[in-house]
Amino acid sequence: MGDLEAGYGGAMPQYWLKPLGVTQPHEPMLNDWTAGADLDSYAFATGPATHRQPPQMGPHDRVVFHAVIHVRVFAEGEILGIPRWERDPVYNLRWPWVYRCRVDLLVPEIRQGVPTPDIAPKRALGRIQAGGDFASLSREEYESIRDGLAAQPAARRR
Repeated sequence: MGDLEAGYGGAMPQYWLKPLGVTQPHEPMLNDWTAGADLDSYAFATGPATHRQPPQMGPHDRVVFHAVIHVRVFAEGEILGIPRWERDPVYNLRWPWVYRCRVDLLVPEIRQGVPTPDIAPKRALGRIQAGGDFASLSREEYESIRDGLAAQPAARRR
């Protein structure tokens, strides 16, 4: 087992609110975010931007996706493995850790999602709005957000 793998491995999953999209420069996610996306192995990038300190997220953790600028929760899934360190062709090492996630619950268009302030805890939303790469959630908070997303008319489970 490598050094990175040794940092993960808790028996209980953790829960995360993960923002996607870019505020500076202003680059919201496409509303039709599933077009061409591999929902069985959806890639998302995150920080911190240091090779020695990988993010806290690990295999089997559950993640809820929040679209910045749209300010909506639009998908939920399970992280499949440890992250890869990659240099992005546009953002260089701004968010160098790339995870793969199996998307289990989604709305096909971001505008069909739930306004994040309506279902996310203020603490987690505040961390995201302050520029955090992700925010931790309790199991109860995660389940409440997931259930709110699942209640949307366009929501579908995979």
